[in-house]
Amino acid sequence: MGATAMGESARPEAAQDPSRPLAGDPVAELRAEKQRLETLVRKQALDFKTLLEMANAINERSLDPRGIESYLSYICHAVRGQFGVTRAHVVRETPEGEGRRYQLVDRGRLSFECDAGSPFVLALTRASGAMPLTHPDLTQLPESAKLRALELETVAPLLRFQDGKPELKGILAVGRRLVRAPFAPEDLQMFGLLGSILAISLHNAELHRRAIVDGLTQVYSRGHFDLALDAEIARVERYGTHHRDEDRKVSLVMMDIDHFKKINDAHGHQVGDAVLRAVAHATKLTVRKSDLVARYGGEEFALIAPETNKEEGIRMAERLRARILDSKVEGPGGKPIAVTASFGVATFPGDAADLRGLVAAADRALYQAKERGRNQVVAAPTREHA
Repeated sequence: MGATAMGESARPEAAQDPSRPLAGDPVAELRAEKQRLETLVRKQALDFKTLLEMANAINERSLDPRGIESYLSYICHAVRGQFGVTRAHVVRETPEGEGRRYQLVDRGRLSFECDAGSPFVLALTRASGAMPLTHPDLTQLPESAKLRALELETVAPLLRFQDGKPELKGILAVGRRLVRAPFAPEDLQMFGLLGSILAISLHNAELHRRAIVDGLTQVYSRGHFDLALDAEIARVERYGTHHRDEDRKVSLVMMDIDHFKKINDAHGHQVGDAVLRAVAHATKLTVRKSDLVARYGGEEFALIAPETNKEEGIRMAERLRARILDSKVEGPGGKPIAVTASFGVATFPGDAADLRGLVAAADRALYQAKERGRNQVVAAPTREHA
């Protein structure tokens, strides 16, 4: 009886599980392998569909008018949701030629940095896809320890190939998975493919930004300003009402740096460039997120202020004038250079009937500010009293 009981308990589990093939049964083994492959193909098809949907959504946002920071924020949000990870960050390449570096800035603070020629970057450039930071090629490197200290565990190189040579555009780094299980090989493969897609998309976003942003001042270019103002005027015309108190409006502020030629002649073009950058920076600090700042030409800047009436536009220009007056630029020998600007304000549709008229009205007001002694704000007259 004891022998019989022992014999029954020693039977293989496979004999009691109809889903598992009996040992030595080739037909059952083939059927099980077929089922396994079908499951794998279905999963790969679903993964590919998901990856394609993510790529399309990310590419659609690559030309986000709010800039690359907003675009990267969306990428990280999408990656966290898709891969079920606690955190996701993009370590970005800094555009500084031979001295370029890779940096992770989180909430305005530099959290991680490495040189382009570091062993960590070289290892990722040679990588064929995503890797955990515990990978033998990475685990002993100090950069891996720094990323792990930020609770990041897996990285995907954002590799783009130019003339057959790999170019690392950045690094996508993610934290632990919410299911508390490591990435499966197929998940790492999908994560790596996403990195390649992001590299191309990020490169395109950077090219787009270079086309619409002034390189010296880092505000929008004249061409982008023209398109944006045209679109804003069209929006006002489309959604305006017949009730005067509810009419849509857009204000245009034109500004010109006072005595800029004298600054250039007296201190040189490098100081002149510093003045342009300082004025652009002061302007960006003062305006709202919905406003658009552009370099209109030379030392002249323009500000598009949507949903802003004449009085609000004047107050905004006064704030800008005061902030620019407070900004000091260091000249030769460390001596500060005082900077002031003059402003012209015009509002559509009250002051002009179209884009050309609005720009002309703001420009005439700016000219009057110059004529009256500079460092002041002048508003254009309304069309009824012009």
